[in-house]
Amino acid sequence: MAELLDHGHGPVRTCIGCRKQGSRSELVRLVAQGSGSSAVIVDVRRRMAGRGAWLHPSEKCLALAIKRRAFGRALAGATETSAVEHHLMPGTPLVEAKAATGKPSKPESGSEN
Repeated sequence: MAELLDHGHGPVRTCIGCRKQGSRSELVRLVAQGSGSSAVIVDVRRRMAGRGAWLHPSEKCLALAIKRRAFGRALAGATETSAVEHHLMPGTPLVEAKAATGKPSKPESGSEN
């Protein structure tokens, strides 16, 4: 038998990254910028018009949402997530963080310089 999550009396939303439910106050609302743009923006006040998607404010959920291509499905083709990355991880773009992990720990030439 499935357990019901107790989130108080507030609305329950599902994170597009981890697919777990949480209260509206625990998640960040995202919307497509509109006007033919593919940009996803953070709706800090949770009042912008249009369809919204919800995401836990964590690097893990953001990475899962990008990997699963959840932004494009939830927000009708919106795929540009740099504003979301900047909001959740100021100063560390996710693209650069992924590239840094792919560097070898030792120089390939064998030199110690």
